[in-house]
Amino acid sequence: MRKQVILDPAFRRLETIFSTEDLARLYAAADIHWGRNEPMPAAELDALSEQVEVIITGGWRHGDVARFPRLRAILEVGGGFPTPQSLDYTACFARGIRVLSCAPAFGPAVAELGLGLALASARQIAWTDRAFRHGEPCWSHTEFGTEIGEPFTLYGKQIGLIGYGGLARALRPLLTPFGCDIQVYDPWLTDTYLRRQGVTPVDLDTVLATSKVIFVLAVPSASNQALIDRSRLERIRSDAVFVLLSRSHVVDFAALTELLLAGRFRAAIDVFPEEPLARDHPIRSAQHAVLSSHRAGAMGESLRNVGRVVADDLEAICADLVPQAMQLAQPEFIKLRG
Repeated sequence: MRKQVILDPAFRRLETIFSTEDLARLYAAADIHWGRNEPMPAAELDALSEQVEVIITGGWRHGDVARFPRLRAILEVGGGFPTPQSLDYTACFARGIRVLSCAPAFGPAVAELGLGLALASARQIAWTDRAFRHGEPCWSHTEFGTEIGEPFTLYGKQIGLIGYGGLARALRPLLTPFGCDIQVYDPWLTDTYLRRQGVTPVDLDTVLATSKVIFVLAVPSASNQALIDRSRLERIRSDAVFVLLSRSHVVDFAALTELLLAGRFRAAIDVFPEEPLARDHPIRSAQHAVLSSHRAGAMGESLRNVGRVVADDLEAICADLVPQAMQLAQPEFIKLRG
């Protein structure tokens, strides 16, 4: 018997995340209900609550999972797991309901831009471009280099990663050609595991104080809000580059802004406390910062990857096989998020 599946991706749009081929794969694998860009009305949901086995959603807004007695999987297309406040994970784990996130679809693109931002800052690409366009001195190192620190290559440098989840694992191969030493702070992974990945486990203060380039890749949680506070930011070397990629939640952003305005170190930033960022936010005038408008993963290729991993895993679920493409929620990770 074919599985009954609700396709309710809002806020995502079907045509944005699914190619024609991947959308066809969904309909070939199961009986698809709703399948529109607008959120599924409550009445339509109620009518299917007794039969539905899989719900594909842009965010959990479907209430108590107890109302879906046959539910076996939730496939999230927004980019992260539903919050514990919106979804009862205890009930999901107890019932064997898989909660799957499309986050792996974004990893390669985010990692690639992270490398680009690091290079733009380390090699002064952004500043040279700005000076060139504005008719400012930019033809020799002595004309502007000392104001924003000496340019440097990534070859052989000490790299620090804060967090070693999927994003960090996508970034690490991109750093391999540079022959960098990589040290990692991730309190949710054992030292043995990290060493077997070819990286060196260290504490957070060591990452900040000794790395030439620091990538913030940690998933936001109840325990790491503003983890990198002013005192820790002040440990960063004056010649270092601080790359903020995952969420600004992890950093005291007001302190980061003040230190960048003071020229304490350099940074490349893709995420902000409020988005869009206010036009008068002082970070916009920070000469020592390369700014990106939260676009690391927000591109057509990455969004189409979402549809691909969803179609891959729905095919597996409908064939009573183990889904492999998306990220499976683990009790420890959900506890971490709080």
